[in-house]
Amino acid sequence: MTDTDHDADSAPALKASDCGLRERKRRETRLRIEDCGTRLILERGFDQVTIDEICEAAGISRRSFFNYFDSKDQVAAGHGIPPIPAEVLDGFATGDSDNIVRDILHHVAVSLDNDPDTSLDLSPDRAISLAVRARRRDIVSQTPLLSAASMRRFDTFAGGILESIIGFLGNFPERRQYSDIPAEHEAMMLTALIREILATANLLHREDPELSKQENIIHTGHRLTCLAGAYATGWGRG
Repeated sequence: MTDTDHDADSAPALKASDCGLRERKRRETRLRIEDCGTRLILERGFDQVTIDEICEAAGISRRSFFNYFDSKDQVAAGHGIPPIPAEVLDGFATGDSDNIVRDILHHVAVSLDNDPDTSLDLSPDRAISLAVRARRRDIVSQTPLLSAASMRRFDTFAGGILESIIGFLGNFPERRQYSDIPAEHEAMMLTALIREILATANLLHREDPELSKQENIIHTGHRLTCLAGAYATGWGRG
């Protein structure tokens, strides 16, 4: 990835006021569905609430519901981290980088900050969005089906990153850190590091939800890699 690409990703995050009336109405309706749906599901349990009941509470038709969500699961748990487009993954695989982990995390953070369905800055009501986030954490922790589905989505997301890093290490072998193991194994470790940084950043973000994803993920990535480096000695075998 070139410096120009990185600078483009570093553009300021969008704000809720940047959108037109139609888009603002869309976001307000989506948030109302999320607010009503998560309230009902947390009160009664996931299996005890129907889509029709969510629609009634939100004041919309069933047809309108499916303009915003694919399923009740998506209302209850959110859609998670936006998938990285294939062309972006290919760009990571074929473009040089002095820190592929940082660059992938930076892309993910920017995507989250500019996604109308996940960004607080793009929310029509930050307080309601924060309440929806808190309810979703409780709902997922109480609903094994949703927890398992969330893990599968994260596995799929990480699988794309793994393939991209394998390609990157193959195209730029001078960027490898361990020449005595297969590139696929090194890529697996780097992908595991990215997964852990994202998971840790998500936990820490609960303590300070006003931070942007860029601030939170990049700060966590820097701290976690530095912390790991402090424990790199004394293992007996490199």
